[in-house]
Amino acid sequence: MRSVLVTGGNQGIGFALCKQLAIDYNCHVFLTARNPERGQAAANKISEAIDSTPSCTGSVDFIPLDTSNDDSVAKAAAATKQKLSSDGKLYGIVNNAGIGDTASSGDIINTNLYGPKRIIDNFLSMLDEDNGRIVNLGSGSGPMYVRGCSDEDKKILCSPESVTFDFIESHWKRKINGSDVYGLSKALLACYTGILARDYPNILSSCVSPGFIGTQMTEGFGASKTPAEGTVPIRHCLFEELDGNGWYYGSDAVRSSYHFLRNPGEPTYDGTNPFI
Repeated sequence: MRSVLVTGGNQGIGFALCKQLAIDYNCHVFLTARNPERGQAAANKISEAIDSTPSCTGSVDFIPLDTSNDDSVAKAAAATKQKLSSDGKLYGIVNNAGIGDTASSGDIINTNLYGPKRIIDNFLSMLDEDNGRIVNLGSGSGPMYVRGCSDEDKKILCSPESVTFDFIESHWKRKINGSDVYGLSKALLACYTGILARDYPNILSSCVSPGFIGTQMTEGFGASKTPAEGTVPIRHCLFEELDGNGWYYGSDAVRSSYHFLRNPGEPTYDGTNPFI
């Protein structure tokens, strides 16, 4: 049985994904959430669905985890390690937890960029070093942010295979007072995904845009797709054969560009960086 850790699993896309992983893919899911009551309630709902699904062998555990807090992540990692069997490994890590642009700039960077980094720093040793997968939840706001950057910044932002975390940190510090900190955080998360692919080539790391999905974050903006529809690229990057490592995928699970918003149905991005 494959074990997958999902952050922010108590609602929206995270909850939909956890349910699909347990019921449709027979995975053992480590559902994590900041709020213990809501997280446990979400896990209980999935357990009830598992019990009522014939031949389903999936399962779910809830682990409290606040990706914005160092101590919380460390405690969650210790709890997960204890629940894994002595020779057990995580098959996948899905960095789904994030916050929108109504939060403060510092909180957005801390949660959307450093949150996934905290998870990887603490959970990487538990991930299958030969077949493991990491999926980071990006956004179409990332490419839209990059489109407005200088050509010099675009040259690096569109080359995640050569970007450094020093650049990521210096870039957000220069741009944090701008008008699109959310897009900034998601663009830099795509860059961080490239770093993971370079540093851990046997683990397939991907960044995906779920699309314009009706969640708490998009409430009032007219999003019409359901959270379950937002899991398409996540599941693709978890289970399908991938042609590359560190790539960014659109909501239709097709490779997409870092510097312009590729819509579903449009041609696959060929990987060309026009700024070099």
